[in-house]
Amino acid sequence: MKKQKLLAALAAAILLTACNTSSADNVGEQSVTVTAAETASQTAESVSETETEAETTAEIQTETEASSENSTEPEYAEVSEDNVFIDYEFIENYQGTTEIGVLAAGAVEFLTESEYYSESTENIGEFTDEKFKKYFDESGNILPRLQTAYPEDYDGDGSTETFIIVDMPIMQGDQPLVRSFLIYADSRGDMTLLNEASNLYDTILLDYGDFKQLTFGGFGTCGADDRNALYGVVNGEAKTLYGFRGEFFKKDCFLSTFGAQGGGAFMYYDTVACEYRAIAGEDIPIEKIKEMDTANALSEFYEWLDEHGFLYAELIGGRYYVMLRGAMDTGTVYLYENGEFIQTEDCKDVRDSHYGNMNAVVDIDINKAIAEMKSVK
Repeated sequence: MKKQKLLAALAAAILLTACNTSSADNVGEQSVTVTAAETASQTAESVSETETEAETTAEIQTETEASSENSTEPEYAEVSEDNVFIDYEFIENYQGTTEIGVLAAGAVEFLTESEYYSESTENIGEFTDEKFKKYFDESGNILPRLQTAYPEDYDGDGSTETFIIVDMPIMQGDQPLVRSFLIYADSRGDMTLLNEASNLYDTILLDYGDFKQLTFGGFGTCGADDRNALYGVVNGEAKTLYGFRGEFFKKDCFLSTFGAQGGGAFMYYDTVACEYRAIAGEDIPIEKIKEMDTANALSEFYEWLDEHGFLYAELIGGRYYVMLRGAMDTGTVYLYENGEFIQTEDCKDVRDSHYGNMNAVVDIDINKAIAEMKSVK
């Protein structure tokens, strides 16, 4: 049902766009991946804008009709029986260290054995700018440099694992630049190359007490190069827990992500399944919302409905009411107290989940989770 309504909203939005060049009220469908968004953009450049809008609208209308005929409720996961909700510490601008012993030289050597290093060596003549000089040894060979590292007991098994950032010049297309590479060293020192980025964001550590998680990403050299990811360690191996283009925010024992083209999710970490699960909303009829809204606090949304012909409302976890004006709208969130819809600080980091291939839950009692969540202190 949710997919169907988002497709319908997108079809309506594209039709409106074709009639009105103003972007103030336009809404579109969230891209499933960054690659999909880039591909769509590249395709649009090769055809006329009018043809693209017409073809896209037709495709969406066809898919919407098919969805209407064959619509079924999506399958949801359930909160694991022994899951523990934890009021984790969200440590921004987390500082690393260069004091990691033999792992420092090991990580540099590990990167020199990668395809990235081979490609950089083939293009060594491109790195003549002053900023690249520190990445060469006395013999004129490229020498990666340790930037920082984050040693912690990430999986709570009593041993230390280390996420290490090593910098090296590379060619990105025809542009020579310095790239940062994320390397994971397990408790035995065995290494895995996880990711690479430029112009890094500040690192965030999520401390759940018995285990920890770490972010890595950067805004890159263009929109398509922007990336951010959250990593943890499960059974001794590094695991990508969430990856996208956007930012992370803490809300009680929950994690919110807000990203490109409305992407992101409101989620919790399932301590049994060792994964983040999005919290999906239950559809609430607009007529029901109007009946509840005795103070007419949501009048602006009714005006939107009258003007555009679509409006959606969801109830997340029995606590948060979300008003949605389209597929790329992250939602405007309200609590319902004493017969009125109100916005509070409690609402600012909650959002409608666009969860893609993530497991999602709908049957979750957020009030109960907050009341029972455990502190790491």
